[in-house]
This record gives sequence, C-alpha cells and structure tokens, in this order.
Amino acid sequence: MSSVLPALQKQQEELLQSLVKKAAHTDFGRQHHFETIDGYAQFSKRLPIQSYQQIRPYIGQLKEGKENVFWPGKIENFAVSAGTSGKGKHLPLTDTRLQSDRRFMQKVALSYLKQRPNLFKLLGSHLSMPGSLERQEELLIGEISGFSALHAPAWLRWLQVVDPQKLTELSFQQKFDLLLEKALTADLRVITAVPSWILTLFQQVLAKTGKQTIKQVWPNLNLLVCGGVKLANYKPYLQQLAEGLSLDFIETYGASEGYIGFSDDLRKNDLRMITDNGVFFECVAHPSPESRRDSARNPLPLWQVEKGLPYGLVLSTNAGLWRYTLNDVIEFTSLDPLRFIVKGRVNDMLDEYGEALYIYEAEEALQTAVRNREFDMSNFSIAPVLKNNREIPYHHWYIQFNRALSDGQLKELERRIDEQLRQMNRHYAIRRQSDALGKPQITAITQANINRWKRQQGNAGAQSKLPRILEKNTEI
Repeated sequence: MSSVLPALQKQQEELLQSLVKKAAHTDFGRQHHFETIDGYAQFSKRLPIQSYQQIRPYIGQLKEGKENVFWPGKIENFAVSAGTSGKGKHLPLTDTRLQSDRRFMQKVALSYLKQRPNLFKLLGSHLSMPGSLERQEELLIGEISGFSALHAPAWLRWLQVVDPQKLTELSFQQKFDLLLEKALTADLRVITAVPSWILTLFQQVLAKTGKQTIKQVWPNLNLLVCGGVKLANYKPYLQQLAEGLSLDFIETYGASEGYIGFSDDLRKNDLRMITDNGVFFECVAHPSPESRRDSARNPLPLWQVEKGLPYGLVLSTNAGLWRYTLNDVIEFTSLDPLRFIVKGRVNDMLDEYGEALYIYEAEEALQTAVRNREFDMSNFSIAPVLKNNREIPYHHWYIQFNRALSDGQLKELERRIDEQLRQMNRHYAIRRQSDALGKPQITAITQANINRWKRQQGNAGAQSKLPRILEKNTEI
C-alpha cells in the first residue's frame, strides 16, 4: 500500500464535501442523507456504485424537465457518450461542469506556455474540429468538444480558420470539407482534434497540394492538441508526414463525464491527473466486466492507490454523477504527483471463445512484436471470426501501419503476436495449445479504410473511434 499523501487527501476530501453539500437538497441527496455525510468513509458506505443502466431512468426525468434530481436546478445540456446524439448514453452537463471544463483548458494552455514561453509562435491561424450538437426541443445534445467550442472565449474563436460555433451545426463531412478548404491557404499554427482525423487531414492536404510534407504547406505549424483516442498510436505517423517540423504534442484525457488529465510535460508520455477541478476520484484495482457489476468491490480513494496496477475509475462530479463507473483502465506511473497512462477499456475483452483476452494485453503484445522493427503501427482492431462449423475460430487483426508490409513481414508479425499472447495470457495459451483457437491473422488497413467503414456504420463524427473489438466476423 502506498503511503498516505496528506495534501492530496485533504484536497480531495474537501472537494467531496463541497459536492455533497451542494447536492444535499436534491432528490438524490435527500435519498442518501447527504446532510449528515461527514467525510469519505460515510460517503463510501452510504452510496452504491452506479452504472449508466442504474441512472438511466433519472436521466429520462432530467430530459423531461424535472429539476433538482442529482444536482440543483434544471439540466438542458447533455453530453453523448458511446453513441450518437439519438442513441448512446446521455450524461448531464451543468453550468458548474462547463466552468470546470474551461478551467481545465486554461490549465493546459498555461502549462504549455510555461514550457514554451514564446507566445508569438502561436499567433496565427488555429484549426479545431469539434463535435456536432443537436437541438431537441429545449435540450441540446452532442459531443463534449462541441459544448467546449460553444463556450469558447471570443479571442480564441477569432484565431480559428472557421468559427467553432458554426462547426457544431454541421455534419462531420461538411465541417471536414470546410476546414480543409479554409486551412489550405492559412498560416496554421495549432490544430486541436482527434489524432485519427488529424492524420486524415494531413493525408488529404498532401494529396490536394501535391506537396511531400506538411512543412511545405504549413511551415509555422507548432502544436497538435489531441484527445479522444490514444495519441501514441498516431504520433509516429503524424511526425513522418510533418517531417522537418518541430511539432509539440499535448494529449488531453477526458470523457463525457469529466476531464481527468493531460500531458503537462512535453518530455514525457504519461499524463498528470487533475484532482482539484470538480471531480472526486475512486479506483477499482484489477477491474473487469464482472467487477463493474459487483458493488461489493470497494474502490480506493486516490490517496491509497499504488503504482503499476490497473485501475478502473469511479467518479463523483459537479454534473451530479455519484460514484459513477467509467469504462477506462489506467495505471499510475507516479504517486506524488499523480501521473498515469491509459491502458484501455474495462469492457474491451475478447472472450468469444473463452480466451479472456483484455485489449490492453493485445496492445502490449502488438507493441512488443513491432518493437525495433522498421515499421510502426498507429491503430488496430480485432474481430473474432468463426466462418463455419468445420473450422476453428481465430482473431482477425486489422492494423494500420505507417508503410506497406510484405506478406512475409505480416506472417512474421502474426507469429510474434501469437507468441507474446501465449506468454501473457493463460486462457489464450490453453486455447491455442488445445486447438480451440487458431493463430491470429493480420490485414493491413489505411486511414481511408477506417473512415469508409465508420461512414458505413453511420459513425463518422469528429470524436468517433474505431472500436478495439469488432463484432464477430466483421470485415473492414
């Protein structure tokens, strides 16, 4: 057990108490006697762990106009998580939460300027690709980046090649085409978007201009601010296309539930956890889909976590989420200050045929397999496959590489991945040894393949992601 960090404990407990006090006279607060909660011990005993399925009926009440359900007042803004504006999870966005989001972005900006004090290098055109927002009677529903754009300060909108507020009203393809058109002749300095779409932007800019590198189009481009998907999967590819530029990368890690951390040190790949901005954190060690449904598993507060263990996150927030489970898995790399890496998703487990393979294990095996090779990968997804009752199942890996590979290289990579997974995962090894699972097969894909597949699924939004695990027998 790690030593108690007194300053962190004091900060988080004071934040928790302020959240509880603020919501004491809501329906949820009265139901759980918030007025008499005095500290984390009482809070953790009195409140159950919540999943979206458990709070869905109350979300329905909020959308019908009921006030003071989880948080004081009426909620008219909802952030979409894991779906489109018409489907998926709709999570409440309070004015207090939106203020926290603005503070988070200020922290990101100040951290960068502290490391790169020359503000003039950023004074040019900025490009951001926010998600879309949809008006449904009195409600506004959409991606969290769309709300951030809607509430961006006027001076920041003035720097943009296209007003971000206008972009929130357009479909993804409309906004992408408009941004591409306007950016081609701009003195671009900063891009803020999901890294997969920055990659697409780079590729299409080079195709349209006939240039060899992004430096020839935007010689003053300095900074990429990325979020939504793991930057490490795309960074080498982006650097290759921007050869000759000294690009800085900032990775932000947030969700519809709240912003959690960002890369505050340009020399490091891990992220700094933000613990003073309206979110009280708890962590479940060694999370699994089963542990998410088991409220008897006691989460730990931040001041009791350890380095080097996988944790699932549980949040209580100033948007009225109480002990709400996230689907992400993180691992702490430092305790003072708290720094972490994102490992994957709790529910991202391949277990169609009893292999019980976590996706972060698959990613680690892939990274090990390509290490010290002459190529890099930027994205991957896996589909379990069973074609007919005369064959054995296998995993079909779709991997995005930075250059074309020969059949021999792909076969060697299949062998290395299989070897790594056998060493890492007992369930996988047993099924491979018993011929209950065939060897993995790899198909190389491009960003164009990914974009086309997402459009076919009706999920081409600015923050849409290629799932790590595909439905059985899916092809990209």
